[in-house]
Amino acid sequence: MTLKGSNVLNLDEPTRNFSPLSNPVIRRVLRQYDGTIISVTHARKYRAGVCDTVYELKPEGLVKV
Repeated sequence: MTLKGSNVLNLDEPTRNFSPLSNPVIRRVLRQYDGTIISVTHARKYRAGVCDTVYELKPEGLVKV
């Protein structure tokens, strides 16, 4: 992701180690991000509030939810 002009964030559990009071702020900032976010999460509020396309990893491969 070091290419010039890149606008992709690759995040692993982006809200996991923050306080519950910080989570809404983080979700708001990520919603406003003008690029692509590829993330792994188990947080339902993050998924519902930030993601507009969700894929789930199943035994048969990635499945769009």
